[in-house]
Amino acid sequence: MYLINGQLRADCDLASALEQLHRDLPQRLGTPLETATLMAAVQAFAEHLASAEPSLDTEQRQALIDFCQPLALQSKLERELGLQPHSMRRIDYRQARFERWSPLGLVIHITPANAPLLAFCAVVEGLLSGNVNWLRPSSSDNGFTARLLNTLVHCDASGQVKDYVAVLPANTAQIGQLCQYANGVSAWGGEKALQAIRQQLPAGCRWIDWGHRISLIYLTPDSASPSVLDAVVDEVCRLDQQACSSPQWLLVDSDDAEVLRDIGATLAEAFERRAGQWPALAPTLQEASQITTQVTMARLAQSFTAQTGQIWSTSNWRVIWSHDQQFEPSPLFRSLMLKPLPRALVTRTLLPWRNVLQSCALLCPEAEIAELSQTLIAAGVTRLAPINAIHDGYDGEPHDGVYALQRLSRRVSVSLAPSVLATHATLDRQPALATLIDAPIMSKEAFVSQPFNPVTQLYFRSGGSSGVPALSGFSYVDFQRQMRATADGLLAAGIDPGGDRVMNLFFSGGLYGGFFSFAKVLELLGVTHLPMGAPTDEDYSEIVQLIVEQQVSVLIGMPSTLHRLFIDEQQRLRAYGGIRKVFLGGEHISESCRQLLESCGVKLIRSAIYGSVDAGPLGHACHATADGIFHLMSDIQQLEIVDFDHDQPLQNGEVGRLLITSLARQGQSVRRYDVGDSGRWVLGACACGLGSPRFELLQRHGKLIRIGTDFISLAELAQQLQTRFQLILDHAPDGLERMRIRSERQAADVHQRLSGYSTLSTLVETGLLAVEVETCAIEAFSRNKHSGKTPLLIDMRRQEH
Repeated sequence: MYLINGQLRADCDLASALEQLHRDLPQRLGTPLETATLMAAVQAFAEHLASAEPSLDTEQRQALIDFCQPLALQSKLERELGLQPHSMRRIDYRQARFERWSPLGLVIHITPANAPLLAFCAVVEGLLSGNVNWLRPSSSDNGFTARLLNTLVHCDASGQVKDYVAVLPANTAQIGQLCQYANGVSAWGGEKALQAIRQQLPAGCRWIDWGHRISLIYLTPDSASPSVLDAVVDEVCRLDQQACSSPQWLLVDSDDAEVLRDIGATLAEAFERRAGQWPALAPTLQEASQITTQVTMARLAQSFTAQTGQIWSTSNWRVIWSHDQQFEPSPLFRSLMLKPLPRALVTRTLLPWRNVLQSCALLCPEAEIAELSQTLIAAGVTRLAPINAIHDGYDGEPHDGVYALQRLSRRVSVSLAPSVLATHATLDRQPALATLIDAPIMSKEAFVSQPFNPVTQLYFRSGGSSGVPALSGFSYVDFQRQMRATADGLLAAGIDPGGDRVMNLFFSGGLYGGFFSFAKVLELLGVTHLPMGAPTDEDYSEIVQLIVEQQVSVLIGMPSTLHRLFIDEQQRLRAYGGIRKVFLGGEHISESCRQLLESCGVKLIRSAIYGSVDAGPLGHACHATADGIFHLMSDIQQLEIVDFDHDQPLQNGEVGRLLITSLARQGQSVRRYDVGDSGRWVLGACACGLGSPRFELLQRHGKLIRIGTDFISLAELAQQLQTRFQLILDHAPDGLERMRIRSERQAADVHQRLSGYSTLSTLVETGLLAVEVETCAIEAFSRNKHSGKTPLLIDMRRQEH
């Protein structure tokens, strides 16, 4: 049964199938399958299996459902190839050297008959690493895997997976024809079969062999209890030693023949108790002959050469004890070879078998596990596991001492001159902008009310301007991805990882994420970092002392903190003159503040990163754009700009609401989330060379406004004042952010009422915000000159700038 371009074909031959596939191969190699596309397809496939697939028995169905879980496959991908393995990114932000994992290209999978699901899983692994995958199944497959893969193809809503999968039955003589354009051949089988395949491969084709392996049990005599030996028998009988992980040898840490005899007798009793619990696989005539020959030769050796040993056996199992260090493979089918092997002789004795050793169940006291594990690994064992889990694995576990996905991939690199693309962290293509209008807009209330996902590990304070603070949840993988994107953004904004000395003045404590996040970002950048933090009082003298002593050249923090620092300590900072760059947390500053910083020697002042605690980092600045314009962090976020009153996308520079969908968020769902900011798309290519979309961040809309370093709730202000009011946001003459409140109430009364609003009081007390009250009639409130309406909020900060 052939599978070609998503069609099952019985009326086909290899030559015509290859002609069709070769014609399309260059296009497939030029556009590797996206991981997200594969994940969606396997998830749909797993859901399909749960309800229908008559060709599978219960055990097979569950095994495939478990294998096809997107989280498991994602874990495997990240474990074997790392986070963002297909991103061509700098291996060190201080060097212009980029690397990534890239697909081999065309991989031919040649699979055995003794593992029915192996062929399907092998193809999915090939897809996971981005390859085009052609399968040559075993002669006994009878179309089983072709039908499974056809089901997977039809579960793919994108219709793309079919182009990267084919099933091509071929005999051994046709392997060369099948592999003519192969970049890798992944084959399972015995030594002779693998040799016959390898001889037919084209020059330079990667040979990925998965040959027969020998697994074993290593036992210290004091661990040979009946229950332990029952577990040994269970794992010998469970798969009748047909899997590479099935134990063939039981090696004992002793050279005492009586100890071995007692263990053999006790083991025979365990077989009597447990073998009947597992249906026995009948050997073929040839396999039965091999069992008989090996047992007979062992008996002859014991009879005619006085070799110490004994055989315990029935028609369904056998324990073959030979008291020497002469090893040979087991004839399988519940044939366990019992041998003495003191730990001091392990490496020397197993040397001839080093290349074929695989799993080992180590049965010893806990105090000896570390020592004996190292001894067995040094001898060539690639995997140790508990006896009752010797056949089990975990997501991303190495197989036969290697990561499978690395064997199916190639590591590629790009080196540039240091001055070329100096602010680019990656050389990746930009993903297409998505329209997600089919989903409802997520409000702040909807975001806060959703439960955390089980993978949530990291919590930050989110909002809380009008009551008890809510929390935003992230997995550590989320956090790593988002901080990596932020590090990329800071590089684009002008950080020099090799030359800058950065002081971090973001706020910390109280579950606030800014300081913690930027500490991680600076670590990823590899830049010299002084994590000072914003002061809890108005004393900036210690900060300035450290700046001068440690020759700090860059400051990062919130505008109000940095403004207060330069106002209070401008004389010392002007005398020092070493602060060359100031990066702000996504907020603008007044023109007077800018002039103050420049008078102290600052050459670069930039709103570097825009984001929110809820949605994470969203945009970054670059050297070619003005303040307030940001590149979308498109590898982790999608952005829509929609009408204020209707869910309709806006183009051509129209102003609307910003809706964020996070692509890297396991802890909480962030889908079309209204972050409360307004903005507009900036059209055209950016002179910095980055291809990511740009947008201009404008003022807040809705119930929250950002003032100082925090969000102020208009609803909370109304609750405190209990009267109509109008807010004007601007900057005082000294450059400090100022909130002017117009109200019919007297100034003293307004100040008294606002003292109960803790967030606002803290900003005022720490000198980060000035609050002035203007008593006037409602009729005197400012009106919009076009509509005549009286706005609640007038934000003049951008106009000033």
